[in-house]
Amino acid sequence: MRGDCETIVKKEGTAIEQQELYRYYSTQRPVDVGTYPREPDNPLMGFLNYDERITVEHGAFRAWGEVMYRAPLTPDELYQYELRPSRDNPDVRQTMQEQAQVVGRWEDRNGIHTDRRLTRCIGIGAYICGDRVTPEELAKRYQLAEDIPFVSRRGPRPKKSPQIEGR
Repeated sequence: MRGDCETIVKKEGTAIEQQELYRYYSTQRPVDVGTYPREPDNPLMGFLNYDERITVEHGAFRAWGEVMYRAPLTPDELYQYELRPSRDNPDVRQTMQEQAQVVGRWEDRNGIHTDRRLTRCIGIGAYICGDRVTPEELAKRYQLAEDIPFVSRRGPRPKKSPQIEGR
């Protein structure tokens, strides 16, 4: 539905300052009183309820609405209010960009087929993640790349039968 983060533009003297908003999706219920964090140091900048539960983030998941803040929410707040961050949030974008470099090299090194890749190469040694990739999917693949640098092409060898072992 939305591709880019909204920005707040405010005038202070002669300079114009821009600040990106952090968007979070309400996946379990429409936005209402008590369904989002209310912190004095990070007030709610706006919210949007959809007419029904719709797919968001290029079809990655469904949501009832969204809330917007000037600063990122904590993981505890996300958990308590069952919110999911937009992949367009500056902090999520930065993390995904860093993870895409590791995952892209890992996918190249292990010959992962194009239709199973989460990243694509945009230049020599530079990768971006696909439009439909969620931060959670990329984080799982990143962890796999860190834990298992090379993927074995062959499965484990079958055990020999006891009759053959006894020869």
